[in-house]
Amino acid sequence: MLNLISTQLVNSELPVITDNYTVLHFDEYPILFTGINKFGNKIIGSFCDEDDENDTLIYFTIIISDDDYSNFYKKKISYRQLILNSSEVFILEKNYNNKILKSYFVPISDIPVDYIPLESSYIPNKYVVAESLNYSFSLKGKLADLHKALVNDVNNINSKIYDYLNESLQALSIFGIIPKVFSQPSNVGSYRLNFDIDFMPNPQLNFFEVNRDKVTEFINLYLSYISQTLPHEKDGFLNNHAEGSEAFSIIENSFKEIFYSSHQEPVSTVSDILIDGINNVAEKLSDVSEFMKSNDSFNSIEIGIVDRQGQFLSNGTIDSNYKSIVNTKLLSTDIINQETNVVSDETPQNYRILVFRINSETGKGGARLYIDSSEKYYKILLTVHTSKKDLANSIFTESLNEDKVVDVSGIVTTVDGIYKRIDCYL
Repeated sequence: MLNLISTQLVNSELPVITDNYTVLHFDEYPILFTGINKFGNKIIGSFCDEDDENDTLIYFTIIISDDDYSNFYKKKISYRQLILNSSEVFILEKNYNNKILKSYFVPISDIPVDYIPLESSYIPNKYVVAESLNYSFSLKGKLADLHKALVNDVNNINSKIYDYLNESLQALSIFGIIPKVFSQPSNVGSYRLNFDIDFMPNPQLNFFEVNRDKVTEFINLYLSYISQTLPHEKDGFLNNHAEGSEAFSIIENSFKEIFYSSHQEPVSTVSDILIDGINNVAEKLSDVSEFMKSNDSFNSIEIGIVDRQGQFLSNGTIDSNYKSIVNTKLLSTDIINQETNVVSDETPQNYRILVFRINSETGKGGARLYIDSSEKYYKILLTVHTSKKDLANSIFTESLNEDKVVDVSGIVTTVDGIYKRIDCYL
């Protein structure tokens, strides 16, 4: 038996699960379980021992971070690792009706080795979170902690989150699919804005059939990278350091896997697509961040996915500092002042470009501009003025989908002799 002493007794509601109680393994008694206490803290607990003399059961419970809770459900970390990473553990003595009789708060160093879970103490496979495109944004602070929010604040943030998710899907346009973002009702008992992403082939582009699982994996990695990893990259990251980043390489390889799974070679512009996309998505998330400074309903947002059992699993939190932190990582923008020499073609000229991103609705995107017959190119902004004509099956989508340099007519703008933008017309 454990040697529990009276000085370790506590009277605390912290280790008491009040919501989302889930038994992960049962054998006569609950062996492994999770849940949330009344304060919203994530808890994992386990059966430890049985005291026959007193007719009681002994349980461990630990309070863990949202990230660890999510990683446990994704089988990225074991229960043993979580225990050993904790400074203390709550030990609960319960009767056979699951009523807590005593609570102890014990340093991990005082727990005998025989009572520490095995290295194989991962969550059972049937509970491992499958990749999902169901996202939840939990509003935190201010009125949201009272499960309330002003209507205008909700409408505004709902629209900004939609823009963020929708922008993140633009990188998929090269695969000829049409992603759609759907809003779902907020959960009872919390203030969460829920969104589902679905996609279908675009019959007008008819590029190739994509592997849905690979697309789902990429989107989740992509969004997690932009919200949680990008703020920790070097200053000037997208301009100078992206391709030297291990985290960026993981995103890049996941994107390439969509091609490979469909028996296609990745296009040569994969890094351009992702750098441009990360920049634009981070700007949309910055708009979400900035709104936290000016509303009366919340001051941070916990981002997560909703698994097939409807459980929310956190991927991290965004607060009002996101924009100021991430701004130094994004592509630099040129400030045009009186001394800047801006020159545009007076009439459309012939140019050679390779499109790496295009928004079929706005006509805006990015391209490589080849100024001569060599392989030297400039990455520039692309705007196609459609006059309400359809971009599908145009020379621009042909360049994107077939990874092909095409001849176009357009007006190029240079800033201090550097090629910056081309405007083309359908």
